[in-house]
Amino acid sequence: MDKKPLIVKGLAIGIILLFIGVAIAPSINFNVVKASDDDDLVEVTTQACGIKGFGNTTVKLTREQYQNLEQYLVEFRARLNQTTTREEAVPIFKEAVVELDKYGLLPRGMSVERAQKLITSSILNNNYFCQIAGRTNRIYFLALGSIVIYWLAEIGIFKSIFYLLYRGLFCISNLRFLRTGNIICFGFYHPSGFGGTIIEPATGWITTHGLSGTKKWDGNNLWGNLSINPFIIFDYGFTYPGAFGFTGLKIILPDLSTLFLGISFRVDISYSVPYK
Repeated sequence: MDKKPLIVKGLAIGIILLFIGVAIAPSINFNVVKASDDDDLVEVTTQACGIKGFGNTTVKLTREQYQNLEQYLVEFRARLNQTTTREEAVPIFKEAVVELDKYGLLPRGMSVERAQKLITSSILNNNYFCQIAGRTNRIYFLALGSIVIYWLAEIGIFKSIFYLLYRGLFCISNLRFLRTGNIICFGFYHPSGFGGTIIEPATGWITTHGLSGTKKWDGNNLWGNLSINPFIIFDYGFTYPGAFGFTGLKIILPDLSTLFLGISFRVDISYSVPYK
């Protein structure tokens, strides 16, 4: 039996899926902070996650402006820590949008009202829905389409083709027009990295207000703990999903941490690496 038609057919399917993946599936977002040419200025970048049509915004703040922003974020977190319900948290989220707008830190083309709606709208009413805010490092934003490709690769059907598609989406994930996020992953684990095992947890804080109550995580050993297999990044290293269905704002700060404000269908964080 001539196997050439089957090979050609398989390659054709792979190419089609690649184009589908690119069309529907923005992939992984990484935090990249560029040093300013002027030592008196720092760059801060804002991205809209889970929604299309709004560009990234990068502004240069003076050291004084950035110190004022940092002080506001300390106060923002303190106020959130005093809340116990989503109803109490929502006004604080809305006020944060107004404050960010003062520094020009809303996505390009997005109004204050649109941003407030983006990070507070109740688009799903179940026990997993929650308001979420946090500031951590070692955080990765993945988009739904590339995750579908990843899961298909795990099934085993045309496994090699799907794996190549997934890696291809990974390689082009930094293209500006592909940036959006649906799952937030926390922490990085590499079982056989250069020089041995690499274990790099996320550090910072995360606060959620949902129908199941208020939950907070804070410290130097934060890992995503959702019942979803970890995702492969950086050539066989793993990152762990901690927030599913995220929609909101992502603000990359000069210290390589990321501030995120928005809503999520489900959030689960652990203080130990899941090793799934």
